[in-house]
Amino acid sequence: MSTLTIIAFGVALAAVVGLCLGLPDSWFCALLALACLLGGVDSVLRDLRAWALAFLASGAMLSGAAVYAAITTGRSGRP
Repeated sequence: MSTLTIIAFGVALAAVVGLCLGLPDSWFCALLALACLLGGVDSVLRDLRAWALAFLASGAMLSGAAVYAAITTGRSGRP
């Protein structure tokens, strides 16, 4: 298991634990996007094209969800 994979698992675990402890949705999605992008980079380095594409696409969708959550929370005034 490479260092990037271990870091990606750690970030994903931190996101899930943070969600259980009341982490805002924008932070949760941003941390999961970071984990997906780290997994995608690791897949690119290992030359696994299908996994890299899947990780990078899911990372892009999660970063869009994080931005959307941050904007809607800012407009409604909820913490």
